[in-house]
Amino acid sequence: MRFTPEALSDALPSDITPRRYWIAFSGGVDSLVLLHALAALHEHLDVPQLGVVHVNHGLSPKAGQWADRCGRQCAELFLPLTLCEVNATPAAGESPEAAARNARYRALAGLIGPGDCLLTAHHQNDQAETLLLQLLRGAGPKGLAAMPALSVFSRGWHARPLLGFRRETLIAYAEANGLSWLEDESNFDTRLERNFLRHEILPRLKQHFPALVNTLSRSARRCAEATEILQAQARADLHSLQLSADTLSVKGLRALGEVRARNVLHDWIHARALPVPSEAQLQALWRSVIGAARDAVPLVRWPGAEARRYRDVLYVMRPLVDFDATLQCEWDLSAPLALPGLGQLRALTAVGTGVSRDCLAGKRLSVRFRRGGERLCVAGREGRHALKKLFQEAAVPPWQRNRIPLVFAGDELVAVSGHWVACSAVVEAGQEGILFQLEVSTA
Repeated sequence: MRFTPEALSDALPSDITPRRYWIAFSGGVDSLVLLHALAALHEHLDVPQLGVVHVNHGLSPKAGQWADRCGRQCAELFLPLTLCEVNATPAAGESPEAAARNARYRALAGLIGPGDCLLTAHHQNDQAETLLLQLLRGAGPKGLAAMPALSVFSRGWHARPLLGFRRETLIAYAEANGLSWLEDESNFDTRLERNFLRHEILPRLKQHFPALVNTLSRSARRCAEATEILQAQARADLHSLQLSADTLSVKGLRALGEVRARNVLHDWIHARALPVPSEAQLQALWRSVIGAARDAVPLVRWPGAEARRYRDVLYVMRPLVDFDATLQCEWDLSAPLALPGLGQLRALTAVGTGVSRDCLAGKRLSVRFRRGGERLCVAGREGRHALKKLFQEAAVPPWQRNRIPLVFAGDELVAVSGHWVACSAVVEAGQEGILFQLEVSTA
């Protein structure tokens, strides 16, 4: 497909109405062509504002010169340039490519306001390279779908209107219009995976498969369609499985079978903004947690999250923070009580429910945690019951039981936060009582 400003106009997203386009401009040929063509279209666009952003990664000795040149080119087109400087130093275990990309998109995300649309100059060749990289990393359909033409980004959108154009057509446009672009020397470093594919592998493949770029891009589109179907199936399956925001039915997952269950879990965990487990970790979750005996309390961890099970309920959550279960705090109720590793315990005023204020008057109030052997005469029930038995009856998972604050007046257990009040301390109807509520820390 020949590249022209008119062809670009047809490729811009038609199903959104942004208030402003932000063009990510590196100074290279791809982004320069995008910038030049959009400037030519500016008066005919329905989008009222057009901005340009250049991210200086500080990785090249020429980075400052590149930023200056980008500024001059924008000035020639009467377009404002925003310069973002980032720290792209790789973290431990992070590749230089990933560090630069992550730093760049963090900066761009901070720039995108409500209704803004970021435009990047990824083209068909980039799409083919991305699919091959993902294939070599063992990705599934979502990874092989490579880069979407339009996606939600920060407070707006991210569009890639050049995905239908080959790089050769962009260069032809640049040369025909007398454009002069930058060449980043790092783009020729074949120690980097993408550059190795671009300069060493793809040229040889093209000798035997001339339509390679078009073919791989078509495969990426088909994988994107397959991903949509899988996600729709996951949402449909989830409807009958979800017990609460962070729990699923184990029986329901088993009924789906491993493949559909793993599809649901992957989609559900991602939707909850938790780190998604690897394929091996998902298999372990299926085998060791979902497949465990009903009376087991299995645990599978991966960085940033963990899966646990109690009876027929699957819990996926952030890892529990360590805390001191021997902690004992005196409390005068004047302010929330900070419990390190757990959160804050609050005393909320209520009428006709909770612990009677009269019961607490003149007594030393303290907060402790289970040590074993605690018993409670629950309001509305006869006899004293072991706290362990009460937790079992209420289906409180074992890992939560030792983290639930117990409120004592002197040596008497008067309340179990969020659960029960002792019959000797319950407030009378119409009288003011206190409810003890733990606000769990999400840090």
